[in-house]
Amino acid sequence: MRRIVIAVALGIVLGWARADAQGGGEQTVLGPGLYVFQTRTRTASCGDDERTGYVTSFVAPIDGVPGSRSMRMRTPDSPYWSTWTITVGSDDAISGEAFLTGSSGPNRPVSRFTVRRDRDRFTGQGVRSYEANVGGATRRCEVTYDALLRRIDV
Repeated sequence: MRRIVIAVALGIVLGWARADAQGGGEQTVLGPGLYVFQTRTRTASCGDDERTGYVTSFVAPIDGVPGSRSMRMRTPDSPYWSTWTITVGSDDAISGEAFLTGSSGPNRPVSRFTVRRDRDRFTGQGVRSYEANVGGATRRCEVTYDALLRRIDV
């Protein structure tokens, strides 16, 4: 019995070591704190979003364990995209995903972005996709945007 327990414990430790070697370990690029999250509209495929160049700014606290590759970002001043899942990849790219507040189902509206460090901030691009009635037919629409994430509490 003791050998089985030791073998299981060793297997768990080796599994963690393999995860660290594959980029699943701690990261140092993004920590919990208070951020500003900005988007600037680039294009809108269905023509029903704000005009190109429109900028929105949100207070965006990121909550989580320092070093974790998965955290939560809230945008309390956004009635649409209020809770984000933040993931830091093994290449230090930061990805965010939020579903439209109150929506459900497989085709619910979603917003996703990917940003990378750019000096004292993170910049990149994102896309919001949703279904809309266009010309009497349901169509999947997309709004592409520039994304900026910058820490403001340091």
